Amino acid sequence: MPNQTSLEQIELAELTQSVDNGRVATDPFKLAAAFRTLLDTLLADLKAKDAATLSSEGDRATASANVRAALDLLQKLLRDGYNFVQGLGSFAITDADRIGLFTAYGWESGLVGDFSDARIESLASQAITVTPTIADPTHRYPAALLTLITAQLAIVNTNQPIATGGTAQGATDARDAALLLVQLINARVRFFYCSASNDTDQTAELVKIGRQPRRDPGAAAAQPLPAAPGPATFDAGTLTLTVAALPDHATTLRAFRRPAGGTAELAGTSATTTVSVTDLGPLTTGVTYEFWLVGHNSQGDGPQSNHVSHLAT
Repeated sequence: MPNQTSLEQIELAELTQSVDNGRVATDPFKLAAAFRTLLDTLLADLKAKDAATLSSEGDRATASANVRAALDLLQKLLRDGYNFVQGLGSFAITDADRIGLFTAYGWESGLVGDFSDARIESLASQAITVTPTIADPTHRYPAALLTLITAQLAIVNTNQPIATGGTAQGATDARDAALLLVQLINARVRFFYCSASNDTDQTAELVKIGRQPRRDPGAAAAQPLPAAPGPATFDAGTLTLTVAALPDHATTLRAFRRPAGGTAELAGTSATTTVSVTDLGPLTTGVTYEFWLVGHNSQGDGPQSNHVSHLAT
């Protein structure tokens, strides 16, 4: 899933884009065309791969639920198989043959035993393999039962690689690689700004892209924290918070969310007046959330805006 580090680096890159869009060609702080193109490309790649971690996490959760449901049903079906063998009349099978049949199907000593997930899979595989080899067709698991066992085991085998996080880990690794490149390009942007004038790392232009200029000892006070955002309005359709304007001294806005009974977490960032509350992940259906905004600059977060409640549906 997207994490706070990737959101922060996306926030910095988007702020750089916004500021650079307003610069004229003769501005010494205007990014060179090739440099700007690289920034845009790396940022777009990170945003796409960040979003992919959400999709893969959703796939993992779905696959995990599918595996659990299939295993639970398999346990019931396997009990039906055990009961089928147990229910064979004495006129149809001898006690010795019944024990042999139980053993062939994996029921050691004719006992049900404990059902771990691994044992459920093993018993299901055994049923599919052994049934056609049982000499007396009347002693085999019924065809309808074997079909159901086969179908549920296929669901387990199909979903397990995804449920165990293989796909999600691949998406996360790809995101992390893209994140590193955006961190590097953001650092290069700061270096470029420091190189664009004789003020070097003390240039006030750094403030515009969310960085703090170096100050001499005893110099003027650092940039103040942002003021509180104006009234924030929530759009339940787009799941965004909006204010009329950025707070004083803010370079970006940050949205926070807190589920009922949970802890607050960063939900989204933006260099504009509208911020998504689902950048860091989807909302959980049926949970009531509290949302709010804060202004952000190189000094940190300012005071909170009004809080808005929303029941996720």
